[in-house]
Amino acid sequence: MKPSASRAEGSARCPLCGNAFDCGMHATPFECWCREMPALPAERLKPDRRCLCPECLAAEIARAAQAGSDIEPS
Repeated sequence: MKPSASRAEGSARCPLCGNAFDCGMHATPFECWCREMPALPAERLKPDRRCLCPECLAAEIARAAQAGSDIEPS
């Protein structure tokens, strides 16, 4: 899905499900809801992928945990 030009500055669109969500990646200082979630292992990160919505990030974290990856709080 193509992001809407009329979105709020902190609004983003998840590349997996297409849902809009608030993203603090470019906030100064960096303050985003994702900092409260466990970090994904480096091998699960995709440098060309934008931020995920809370639901998709939680699902990715769960898949990593199920696969036996070490997940440590960020």
